[in-house]
Amino acid sequence: MKINSTLSSKFHAPESSSTLLKNRLSMICRCMMFFCLTLGFTSRLNGQNLSEVISNLKSELSKNPDDKKRASIYSDLTWYYASVSVDSALSYGKKAISATEKLQDSVMLTQVYSDLGAVHFRNNDFKNSEKNYLKSYQIRKKLKNAAGIAKLNNNLASVYQSSFQYNKAMKMYLEALKYFDAKGDVRNSNITKANIGLLFVDLKDNRNAIKYITEAINYFESQERSVEIENKLCENYLNLGKAFQMQKNYSEAEKQYQKSAAICNKIGNKQGISFANRNLGNLYIMQQKDSLAQVNLQVSQEVREEFNSKIDQESNSIDVAQSLIVKGKYQDAKRMLLNILPTFEKEKSKENQLSTYKLLTNVYHNTAQPDSAEYYFEKYIALDNELVNTNVISSTTELEKKYQTLKKDSEILQQKSKIFKRNVAISSLAALLLFGFVFYRNRQHRQKMEHQKAILHQQDLATKAVITAEDNERKRMATHLHDGVGQLLMAANMNVSVLNEYKDNPENFKNITQKISNILSDAIADVRTLSHQMMPNMLIKNSLANALRDLIEKTSTPKLAVNLQIEGLENEIDQNIQVTLYRIIQECINNTVKHSGADKIDISVIQSDKKITTEIKDNGKGFDPLKITENKDGIGLQNMKARIEMLKGKMRIDSDTDRGTEVFIEIPIV
Repeated sequence: MKINSTLSSKFHAPESSSTLLKNRLSMICRCMMFFCLTLGFTSRLNGQNLSEVISNLKSELSKNPDDKKRASIYSDLTWYYASVSVDSALSYGKKAISATEKLQDSVMLTQVYSDLGAVHFRNNDFKNSEKNYLKSYQIRKKLKNAAGIAKLNNNLASVYQSSFQYNKAMKMYLEALKYFDAKGDVRNSNITKANIGLLFVDLKDNRNAIKYITEAINYFESQERSVEIENKLCENYLNLGKAFQMQKNYSEAEKQYQKSAAICNKIGNKQGISFANRNLGNLYIMQQKDSLAQVNLQVSQEVREEFNSKIDQESNSIDVAQSLIVKGKYQDAKRMLLNILPTFEKEKSKENQLSTYKLLTNVYHNTAQPDSAEYYFEKYIALDNELVNTNVISSTTELEKKYQTLKKDSEILQQKSKIFKRNVAISSLAALLLFGFVFYRNRQHRQKMEHQKAILHQQDLATKAVITAEDNERKRMATHLHDGVGQLLMAANMNVSVLNEYKDNPENFKNITQKISNILSDAIADVRTLSHQMMPNMLIKNSLANALRDLIEKTSTPKLAVNLQIEGLENEIDQNIQVTLYRIIQECINNTVKHSGADKIDISVIQSDKKITTEIKDNGKGFDPLKITENKDGIGLQNMKARIEMLKGKMRIDSDTDRGTEVFIEIPIV
């Protein structure tokens, strides 16, 4: 669930401005009279910031250049103004299109449309962004420009990502990455990896987000510094900070945001400055550092106003309203939120709408206006369900995993091919027959081993698919429970909150209490219907460790002491393992309570580099495992063992009459 999208910074240049400049230069250099001038411009670019680049371009424009050079300058100004002033960028974009169409220069025209797509993207106008990118795409398709099409796949993927079409975005990113990797284009490969990392931020897959963005940052840090490289670092440190913040690693998030702010300030990237300061402000609000938060949010607001982006300016007000709510200034927050909401609804800025609905629900609840609170809560739930789709997130992540698997297989095949060719070259003619015989026998053996390995792999995939299907169903049931029972309980709570108003009116008081009773009866019925099928709610919201602590807290009584020991348990382990361990520990506790008469249970869950070891021991009356297995009462134990074996683990039960029971479980994690 996207609780606070205002903390997210969907900010990245969809295409490398350095690459764009090189494309423009190669195009202009075909006209010999500008050869020396364009080379001089690129050599000076490394020591400049955006303001200097724009100033130099305007200076060239004032020299009354010919039509081709004028069109090129308009195109460059469109691109560089994208990070400084949206209005100026759009203005120069129109001039660039007009000038380029007169020249009938298809190569330059496709670049102008691409630049305009980037400008609209930064202005959150995804419809016009897609429109311009597709115009560029059609021209490049006619020109059979494969490299240009790959870059546009990257750009269009950014548009689809920002409009929550995650599957479509991931497919296009991976198509672009495949092309750049095949061509050895390291720069554009890393630009694409940074974009994939940001997509994983949106999918809340922080581990993969940090992996991809860090890899891109390492590449850009290794390059000679220029405006384009600094822009990339400005953006990617910002996105890396967001990933760490979602991991609740606030110190690391603060460090990355500060790096981003410093670089953005250095090159004059106003959008980067505004986002970095905004995210720092929100981070400080969460840490109750009010003075630091106020300073950073003020800087962000001032820069956004210079940038001329209406949505950016209004979204900054969300942060201010959130700060007012924390301070209890509900009326001020309400006025501000109701003022900015029409802009978000008109522009279909859904993440900002979601944040505004959530904050308005909070305001009306705290000001005892239950009808209004329920209204905005229902809008929040509806939009949240629209934006967050577990199946989409799962399938999008799976696309990336399949790509990585295919990539590794391709690399292995290439390596085998190189080895084979080298051996053939070294082999002498005299040993050719012997080598052929040995190679034939080895190939037969290798094919047999690979065939066996493929069978085992398919069996493994089938097993995991069964487990995944079960757990997906439990997640669906859990969501149903949340949306159904949760709303019923909220409705009951709102009716309870107005009881005092009718305590002197017996008839109305009776009607309300009856209504509350009916709502709660519906909620109880829903819970009874769904609870036995539902995935543990604590595992949806928290890690396995926290879910187990919650289970133990609810299970322990004065008559039964449950001791839990956890060592090295990570949050990012496979969810199938988490669910299996949780269910087995839960089943063991239930069996102890029902059958053993024990007053003490000791549970330990220990994770090492390669496995998770779990021991559950009680001091009850024990039982004969063989006899239990043979009758219908042993179905629970058989199911436990089956789930462990599907995860390639092992389970042992030691028990005997009058000496308690010990369950030992070991599951590999690599």
